[in-house]
Amino acid sequence: MFGIVGLDRVIVWQDDPEVLLLLRQAANRPYPIGELAARFGPGRVASAKARGWLQNPADLCGSYRIVSGEIEVTAHCNWGCLSCPVATDPKPRQTMPMDLFEEVTGKLAAAGAEYVTFQFFNEPTLDRHFTERLEVLVRHELPLTLYSNASALTTEKIENLQRAGVLKDLIVNIPSVDESEFADLTGSRSYRQTMGNTEAALRAGLPVQIVVNGVGKRQERTLDGVARHFESLGAVVYPSLTCDRAGEVGGEYAQDVRVQGRLTGCGWPVQHVNISVTGDLFLCCNDYYQREVFGYIGDGSIDELMSGERAVALRRKVFGVDEAPADFLCRRCHNQLPDFPGRDFRPIATFG
Repeated sequence: MFGIVGLDRVIVWQDDPEVLLLLRQAANRPYPIGELAARFGPGRVASAKARGWLQNPADLCGSYRIVSGEIEVTAHCNWGCLSCPVATDPKPRQTMPMDLFEEVTGKLAAAGAEYVTFQFFNEPTLDRHFTERLEVLVRHELPLTLYSNASALTTEKIENLQRAGVLKDLIVNIPSVDESEFADLTGSRSYRQTMGNTEAALRAGLPVQIVVNGVGKRQERTLDGVARHFESLGAVVYPSLTCDRAGEVGGEYAQDVRVQGRLTGCGWPVQHVNISVTGDLFLCCNDYYQREVFGYIGDGSIDELMSGERAVALRRKVFGVDEAPADFLCRRCHNQLPDFPGRDFRPIATFG
């Protein structure tokens, strides 16, 4: 038995090994339908075509399924983590206007987004419109996954989150519970605020998860300390393998990824809509400088923008239908490595 997983996340189980051979054969390059039918049988080919498992190359990469809207409500952060480009090249402070936010959330809700975030290399709780944005989410019935360093998660903001009832998860970045090491890793002196505010959120009953960013032995050690401190308070604590943001971060976080040839796909461009503080739609969470822009929120619905010529052209590069330029972002990203353990998308041709 083997399973085929589509954008809807439904597994279609198969027990015919010829279907697997058919899909592996067709994953490498385009084949005429007649040639495939002659080898694998017209019934198998017709069934695979009807399910969308075989497509005309001209139609590839037009499909997507929106899971989340990643909204950059602010373009600044009060930390400078060693694992983040903000530490070496912080961006100018910007805040998304409320009328633009209203438009963004309304269109995401209409597109069926399951939840939104306020993140993109920023600290959302510094946003002067934080409470107003919660009210907008309530109106559109959009859940919020809030990524935060908790340094500005005041009692008032905690109460507003409780009152709004839209919080799906509060995911707090705490790389260490040692104050000196915390300062070294985050470039911040907000240790006591972060720890105190996180504990207050737990006492208030918010669904707190604590992510411990890092790599190697240091992450193993700091994870143990964070877990011992917070798990007894009711938090879920887990590690996050920190990447170099497609080559933007160096030092111990550098991965030196250089993917040659045709790219092999990624889940981000088909599941998540990244929207900048100015309303541009861009490729993914690792595009720190937002170089790969494919639309502006005011130019149409989410569906129109995600199915537009520029969006499809980008996905065709990401999925290797068209050759990506040598300097294309994805060539430096671990999500293109077949053996990366956290890879969300794995094309059938990469399995042994």
